[in-house]
Amino acid sequence: MKSVSPTLLLFLLLFAVRAAAAEWQAMKPEDFAALPAVQERVDFGDFDTDLMAAAIFHATNRVRGQLGLAPFAHLPALDRAATQKATIGILQGKLTHENPLPLTATPADRVRASGVDYRAVAENIAQQSLLDLPPGVTEVGVRLRGGHNEFYRVDNKQPVQLQSYAAFADKVVRAWMNSPGHRANLVNPEFTSLGCAARPIRSPVARHEQVYAVQVFCTPR
Repeated sequence: MKSVSPTLLLFLLLFAVRAAAAEWQAMKPEDFAALPAVQERVDFGDFDTDLMAAAIFHATNRVRGQLGLAPFAHLPALDRAATQKATIGILQGKLTHENPLPLTATPADRVRASGVDYRAVAENIAQQSLLDLPPGVTEVGVRLRGGHNEFYRVDNKQPVQLQSYAAFADKVVRAWMNSPGHRANLVNPEFTSLGCAARPIRSPVARHEQVYAVQVFCTPR
């Protein structure tokens, strides 16, 4: 029996992981939410971008369902457009929908570059903290522990952990729903397809773990 080369084995493993990731958006929301990895706290050093994108996708459709709106269809090409924005966005250092790069300067450009012929396009972006803080608590301190910075609540001095994938996705979608312009995109019945992306970023100001999240909405022709 011939042995499998390490290179081929790695390729097959990566293919299997990608295939599994592509199936997450096709799952029923309750089945996706039941996955142990979705409820685990984020390991910032091993951030799963595909899992977070899927969590944001399902959190968005849960809100749509609560409002009696049809769920978005998953369009992988829109994930690519969202990923372009997230990658460029963390380098720009500010929340803006435009950039100086040719062919990918606007949301419409990025969707077009991903191969989608569309009638309407919109984009939501956000940069949110991953710290797991209860409602109303915003102040955190930082102290050195074990050679690393540790964030803690100022009110009780307890360490602050990172959120789970599911909790962060719910939080960022709530933030968009509380912003009139972002909400208008999210609940617009004209949009039928959605792609999402998420990239980890350590804030140079607050010095703690954050996520740059993107939604791309589209009505294909």
